[in-house]
Amino acid sequence: MSSSDSVAVVSGGGGGIGAAVCHTLASAGAHVCVVDIDPSGAERVAKELAAAGLSASAHTGDVSRREYVDGLAADVTKQFAAPTVLVNLAGAVRNAVLSKITDEDFALVLDTHLKSTLNTLRAFAPGMKERGFGRIVNTSSIASRGTVAGISYSAAKAGIEGLTRSAAIELARHGITVNCVSPGVIATGMFLSTPAEFREEQTSKIPMGRAGTTEEIAACVEFLTSPGAGYITGQTLVACGGLSVGALK
Repeated sequence: MSSSDSVAVVSGGGGGIGAAVCHTLASAGAHVCVVDIDPSGAERVAKELAAAGLSASAHTGDVSRREYVDGLAADVTKQFAAPTVLVNLAGAVRNAVLSKITDEDFALVLDTHLKSTLNTLRAFAPGMKERGFGRIVNTSSIASRGTVAGISYSAAKAGIEGLTRSAAIELARHGITVNCVSPGVIATGMFLSTPAEFREEQTSKIPMGRAGTTEEIAACVEFLTSPGAGYITGQTLVACGGLSVGALK
């Protein structure tokens, strides 16, 4: 983190990776605004941070709705300060092969991943511009390179990488960096709910031989918000245990 008085907004903060990111940023001294569409998730993480003596607040809403995000930005700035750290993790998954993708599911996936990221950038970048400093970290996936029965998800994540690069160019002169973390198979959420045989098959493809942890992804986010990453912008940091380069293993 850049300073101990930073305000960080984490969308999707109630999920597995989101919770780890919130804990990491709060431990580094930031007040963390835990944003999630699930009120129980946001409140749980905020309470965990408070119990650890860290600073956090819970915020419930749908970041794919621009009016909610604009209101959130105004409320957070009024109550705390203009956030200088933004981490986008919100999203939903509706996997299907090409012939079975519905318009509704395709729109949902793009809205919750790509449109949500656009909404938060538009809402929080002005405050960062005024302060002449900001760190924005978006979330892609190695699925952006293509995956079976994941066209909607892959398209959304590839779009986020393009959005990240374009936003980085626009915001660089204002002292704002915009980067992306691209996780591989992570031991959380949907992956842990799959049958053991499937998990074994997937991890066998990873050169490191294991799934990643939420803490390892949070460490990537922490680095990209740190002073040491001040000259890095428009980039995608891939954390996948070598999966993205291990196709011939």
